[in-house]
Amino acid sequence: MALYLVIQAGALLSRIIPRSWRYLAGTAVGDLVYWAWPAKRRILLSNMATVLGRPPDDPEVKRLAMKSMRNYCKYLVEFLALPTMSSQDEVIRSMKITGVEHLQEALDRGKGIVLASAHFGTIEVGGLRLADFTDFHAVYDTFHPDYLDRLIQRKRREKGIELVPANNVREMLRVLKRGGTLCVLFDRPLDLARGVAVRFFGRETAVPAGPAVLALKTGATIVPVYMFRQPDRSFESLIFPAIQPVDTGDRDRDTQTIMQRLVDTMQAVVRDRPDQWYMFRPMWPNESAPFLAGREAATGDPARG
Repeated sequence: MALYLVIQAGALLSRIIPRSWRYLAGTAVGDLVYWAWPAKRRILLSNMATVLGRPPDDPEVKRLAMKSMRNYCKYLVEFLALPTMSSQDEVIRSMKITGVEHLQEALDRGKGIVLASAHFGTIEVGGLRLADFTDFHAVYDTFHPDYLDRLIQRKRREKGIELVPANNVREMLRVLKRGGTLCVLFDRPLDLARGVAVRFFGRETAVPAGPAVLALKTGATIVPVYMFRQPDRSFESLIFPAIQPVDTGDRDRDTQTIMQRLVDTMQAVVRDRPDQWYMFRPMWPNESAPFLAGREAATGDPARG
């Protein structure tokens, strides 16, 4: 009930408090949570250490791990303001979109689009902007208790974002087969036995196969997209070249190839803006692996398109 009241109060306050002030509050809350929640702090430090190729006690690792928590709280500030926002607001309408031609090419194919993204930057604001281009659906995990889930999903639907539960694969397939667009976050780490093995910053991890499986089943185009916040509080969206599913008859290999290409795009944006990636789960299953593995990837091949 407390979180329910926070969401309702935040939506109300977003109508009267300037965004700059709300971001200051989000920064303060981020610092408080960072220091008050040692378990999450250790995960942030461990993940950031691998990204930077430095030890967890390195000052830069600590600085960016704290900024990651701050940016996550800024994202929550934006979510609370969702009821007051629309794609016609200047801050959203003026969002710079780099690579919009890749999205347009995918739309022209008419085969459906899997918009693949991550826990990075500003998901909700970017969704409002991209909903102007296409029939937009988002895959979501449920919250508990039920009344909280209904509140959160209602606020998203009010902004024209149609929702598909993460366990409703049949509906996902229907959306894509009728040429719709489905947004999926793919960076949730899994055990190697349950996910698709990929290399991320020089170390092996596993991610869900969802985007690749959906594309291979329907012929939909996968378009990697990431939306982030600039220092001047403006927003930008970066759209990578589309990934066309290729069915060679070896479904496991095809799935792994697609997911590795997706992870390569995520690595490119996280390397550039590590503080905007908020991952509060251990990203790599073997946390005893040397932190220097991340340094190996820092000079690797650029993300493939």
